[in-house]
Parts: sequence; C-alpha cells; structure tokens
Amino acid sequence: MAPKIAVPMNFGIHLRDSPTHNTLKLNTNEGGEVLASSVILSFNSPVIDHMTTTLHMTSVDMLEFSEAAVQMFVDSAYSGTAEGINREIFRNINKMANVFEVAWLVEKCSVYFTEVTNSIVTPSYAELFYLFEEACFVFEKLNKKDYIELTNDKIQELNCKQQFIDKYLENADRLSTKKLDMVVELAGSDVNIVVQTLVNQLTELFKVQGPSLPASCKYLLDNLDLSVCVKSDASGYYQLFGLLRDLPSCENSRWSFDLMIQSTKKGAYPELKACEPTSINRNTVSRCNYVANLYHDLDLNMNFDELLEWISVSDSVTSLLMAIEAVLTWTNFCCVTRNQKDTTAGTLNVKLEDLITKKGWSLLPSDFLKYSYRLYNLDGNSISTFPFSPHCLPEDVSLLTYTVLNCVELFRDSFKLLSEETKLRFHFKHPSVTSCSIPGQCGFILKTVPSDAALWKLELCTEDKDYRDTGVHFHEEIRAENMHVYIIRRECRLQNLLFPLTWLSFINSSDERKKWSKFYFSSKNGSSFKIMYRF
Repeated sequence: MAPKIAVPMNFGIHLRDSPTHNTLKLNTNEGGEVLASSVILSFNSPVIDHMTTTLHMTSVDMLEFSEAAVQMFVDSAYSGTAEGINREIFRNINKMANVFEVAWLVEKCSVYFTEVTNSIVTPSYAELFYLFEEACFVFEKLNKKDYIELTNDKIQELNCKQQFIDKYLENADRLSTKKLDMVVELAGSDVNIVVQTLVNQLTELFKVQGPSLPASCKYLLDNLDLSVCVKSDASGYYQLFGLLRDLPSCENSRWSFDLMIQSTKKGAYPELKACEPTSINRNTVSRCNYVANLYHDLDLNMNFDELLEWISVSDSVTSLLMAIEAVLTWTNFCCVTRNQKDTTAGTLNVKLEDLITKKGWSLLPSDFLKYSYRLYNLDGNSISTFPFSPHCLPEDVSLLTYTVLNCVELFRDSFKLLSEETKLRFHFKHPSVTSCSIPGQCGFILKTVPSDAALWKLELCTEDKDYRDTGVHFHEEIRAENMHVYIIRRECRLQNLLFPLTWLSFINSSDERKKWSKFYFSSKNGSSFKIMYRF
C-alpha cells in the first residue's frame, strides 16, 4: 500500500517522460498507450495502488478514453493541478477521477463545472445543452446527481425551462430513461410544460403516422405527476387525454384509462379521492345498487354569500354540477319566500370560477354546452336563463374523468313514471370492458322505485331477469355510486333546460316536499334522464 502522502502534489512534470520511472502502461482507445509512474499514480489513486501493489499489474486498460484524455489525467497526477481541463476532455477526466477515486481531482472537476455554469449569463440552448448532457452523463455512468441541481438551477435562473424542454424533447426517442428522468426533475411542479410539449408532438405525429404512442412519451407520462397539471393547465391535460383516447388496441386504452385514474387519485379531483378501484368477483360483489346522490339536505335560510361559502367547504358538494344545482335550488326557494337579495349572472360566474379553483373541480363535459338552467330573479316577477358554457370544456376536448350518458327513452307525456315502476335504459360500454361478445348493447338499466313518501329511488338492475328482451346487457364494472342523475327538458325555443334531482329542488315555502308524482317537467319536445358518470 502506498504511504500516506498529501495529494495533490507536484511530483515534477519532468518525470513524465522518464523511461526509468514510467513502468505502468495505460492502454487507450484506437490502440494508443500512455506510460506513467505506478508510484505517482498510486499516491493519487487507491484503485491504481491496489492494481499495482496488490495485483502486480503492469498495464491497465483504459480503452474507453482517448490518448489525449489519459495523458491529461496522468499530467494532473504528476503536477497536482487540473489546469489543462477543457470542455472537450472534461467528461473523460471527470469519469477517470471518479472511477479511480482521485478525490482531489473529482473536486477540481466539480469546481470547473461550477465555473462553466456560472459563466452562462444569457439563455443559450447550446450552452445549457452542454450542462444538461454532462449532468446526465454523471447521473447515468456514475449514478451521482452532483451536477443536476446546478444545471436545473441555471435553467430556472435564466427563465427558459419551457424553451429548453421543448427543444430537448425533439429527439425524445433517442434519450435514455435516465435522461427522461432528468427532464421530469427539471420540470418539477411545472408538469404542464412537459405535457404541452407532448401534446404538440403527438398532434403532429398523429397527422403524419396516425395514432401511435412513442415509448419515450409513454415513459414520461408514466413518471409525471399529472394531478399537478390539471390545476395549472387543465386545457393541456384534457387535450392530452383526448389524444390518448384515439390510440388503437385494448392495451393502450386500458393504459390511458389507468393513467387518468392514477392522476385523479393523487388529488386532481378531490371528489374522487374515495373512489378506489374495486376488486370484482362476478359471483359475489359487495355493492350498493341504489343511486346515492339523489337527495341531500340544504339550508335554504342562508343568504347568497353564505350559500357559496358553505359550498366551498361542504363535503356533500362533490362536483361543479352539484354546486350549480345547489344555487338553482336556493333561488327557486327564494322566489317563493322573496326574502333574499338578488344575484346576477356575472357575480355567479365569478364565484363559480373561484370555487372551481379552490375545490380543484374539473370543468363540465362539453355535452353541457347545449344546456341551460333557469334562475328565478328575486323580485319574483321574472326568470333568467344561464348557459353552462362558461364552465364547460370545448367541444374538441374530451374529459376522461366523466362521461355523459343518455337515456334511450324520451318522455313526452305527463311525467308520471316517478309514481310507478319504470325502467330507464342506457347504452354504455365501460372502458374497463375491453372486449365483449354478448349479443345486444353493453349498458345498464335504472329502475324507478316508487314510494308513498315524498322520495323515490333509482335502482341499478344487476339481475339477468331485468335485462331479458331489453336489447341491453350488464357488466359488473358499472357502479351506481358513480352516477349523477339529472333531467333535461327540451324547450321549443331550442333550449335544453337542466332540472336537478340532487337537492330536493322543489320545496314550497312551508318546507313541504312536493310529491314527485305530481311534479310536471315534461314537454311536447321531450324530457329525458341523463347521467354524468364518474370514473
């Protein structure tokens, strides 16, 4: 073992060319070789000391390095300095210093990299690319993240994260998974930057090649926290899943569906935190088959501001649609009692936007662009119609968290089905059902369960007997607890008015609940049940 000598030390660069001292041959790439003193190198490197002193090696293969780089490594050991380091050979010198455990040279390389980083004061992709690639190399080859923080801080400091990631991912399929990991780390909480880049790339790719998913894109999406993106850039999030929806094959469909579910579970939609996947046993399934969100209590004595404050903190209000239905119910009641201040569309829309941000709710599916709802003006003499459009996704954007289902039956007669047992059919193939050979349409049936009390129930039919001769068959993946039921009345003025069932909307001034059997909300143009189904 070499005696303890403090290095770096200037052993004398003149000894480099001495044939007497240089007894160790270092074999480089392309057949080159560099002669060096085994003693001097052993003082600097415990690894070389072991090779020469314990293993009695007289030559060392350094075939992945150039002759110039190896010579620079030797010169540094002889002179005790790293003055010859430059960008061209830095990577090789840094790797040799780490592999051969030349501690002082590892430190010198770190100092050099820091100096190069600090010298970049204006955004330059070429300069930042150099930093990023060197940091990636150290991470990949040496499994050390020493330079990653420096590089990411510099890119952040120059405020060019978006531009750098856009450019760097142009050749994403040529990048290793560790480099893609670094992109994820660079993005940090700005997940929307990567998502928007991928949306742009996939859009162009689909135009040329049709729907397909590059491996690099799939890897990034699997490793990004998409729940962050939905709050910072909901439009980009929905565009992404709109593209993924078009991917061919059941395997890709299941993957994109699972990806969406995972992102919602992480907190993008608080209303879905308790919605865990259920392990399905087709013989014995523990489930509740009644639609659970039909009726909730609502304190109608609140004023408008108190109502909105309550919505913002209530665990009962689990979606934007329920919030709008609560406002609708409240104004209907106030129309009768006339004891509250008036509200305006402008105020309501602004308040709803605040609630969307605070609660982390998703916007409504684009189907709601066709709907309106009526609020009674609190002077008691007029009614205002408000469109859902300010709170909906665009028509060309799909939402995989919810989907809107239409009842097959359209009702034009007086709406008496609530006082008698009636079956409502829905056609719907759950995304988890990737293949089905059963004759007829995938879907389900809801059965109205009348009651002498004011309330009635909707039951999800799960027995084969309920589906005989209906043209519909049932899959166990469909769950009643994921259904939000409402009614759309088609008006002659081409309006589609929404009537909520959630909040016991039609309560008179004496707080008596009207019998649903006596409530008339059909029209000559038809009324239909609809479901906003939550995944």
